[in-house]
Amino acid sequence: MRDRSSFAISSYALIDLSLREAMDQLTRDGWTSIEIMCEEGHTELLEWSRAQFTELKRIGSEKGITWSIHAPINGCNLAADAGSGRDMTIETMKRCLEIASFLDSTHVVMHAGEVNDRLDVAERARGVENVSQAVQLLVPELIHGQTKLTLENVPPYPKVLGWNVSDLTTVCRNINSSHVGVVYDVGHAHLIRPGYALEALEEVLPYLLALHLSDNYGEADDHLAVGEGTIPFAPILNLLKESDFTGSWVVETKELACAHLSVDRIIRQL
Repeated sequence: MRDRSSFAISSYALIDLSLREAMDQLTRDGWTSIEIMCEEGHTELLEWSRAQFTELKRIGSEKGITWSIHAPINGCNLAADAGSGRDMTIETMKRCLEIASFLDSTHVVMHAGEVNDRLDVAERARGVENVSQAVQLLVPELIHGQTKLTLENVPPYPKVLGWNVSDLTTVCRNINSSHVGVVYDVGHAHLIRPGYALEALEEVLPYLLALHLSDNYGEADDHLAVGEGTIPFAPILNLLKESDFTGSWVVETKELACAHLSVDRIIRQL
């Protein structure tokens, strides 16, 4: 039986606050697992000093908090061809992994990036190969700690790679490392087409290390509370239960109240 302590919260719920303010509020609110999303103001994490990280680690140790990190999305492209853009992305990802290792984080979330045409088979294949090569360069950063590198499925936006989970499972097979897997965003999968959220989950199960949980109506990535949209959570949760999934359950909603509601509803269904 799951309880609230087995769920994580994404700092996305408080993205309008400074990172320190968000961390203070989430710890006061009793969350014992926090995923720091390095977007908007929370990208400041990458510029923090050693003293700031040491203080965050101390707070985590005192309060029993488990950390994970969502690497930046904007400006990062693992799928890019070799060049300065990909080099900068790899350096940013190494910085995220360095921070994650210091905090003893469970995982770091990364997006695959962009290609010229998300529907072109050849473009996707080249993007998958580029991501595989980039991730292979990052694996040595992982082998001495517990942190995993996870690739997240994304919404079907123009040019994105990774909206089809097959691209991510191909990367995982190419790397063939226990340190690399998938974080499965149920809401993103629901945007592809009705029924895909369950189908895609079945496909990624062998590589599944973490979940991102929210709801939507199949039209936009609304980050609603679970149960507020049209995602068929009952069969999804049943599959996770039957599969004995033991990875991270990260609630990624637009508001803190939505996260509480989501956890309560998921626990009742489990």
